[in-house]
Amino acid sequence: MPPRGRPTGPTPQAEALIVRHGPVFDHFAHRWCLKAELPDGTQATTIFDLDPGLSTAHLHPAAIPTYSVVLTRTDTVRLTAVCHTQGRTATFTSTGTRLTVTHAPDGITMTSATRNHQLTLTYHHHTATALAVITGELADRMPITHHKAVS
Repeated sequence: MPPRGRPTGPTPQAEALIVRHGPVFDHFAHRWCLKAELPDGTQATTIFDLDPGLSTAHLHPAAIPTYSVVLTRTDTVRLTAVCHTQGRTATFTSTGTRLTVTHAPDGITMTSATRNHQLTLTYHHHTATALAVITGELADRMPITHHKAVS
């Protein structure tokens, strides 16, 4: 990681941590997988699925549907900004699940909470850089929507 804990572009170490999958008909247009650290020190895989229509992404922390959130392109751009900028935090809400992502000096923390449960994952060093790469690639694959002005 560069000075001050800020991820930049891909590094060979970060690239080696990312698992990419191509499209699976009617399931996802693209999938990224990355391992993070749970509070007990074990690892869990976070899955990022881009829907076939390219309009939303489904983020599955620790690959557990209970903690999944749906992100729009705007959400994904915000998430990418947090992953690239130390000191930033963003919260996303989707169907009763709240995801808070914080970029601290020692890494990026992703906490997903429902009414009765909470899951925290941490991305340190190269995994934080890999997370920034994934969110950037995800945002790049989602088309920018233009709204027509109402006259």
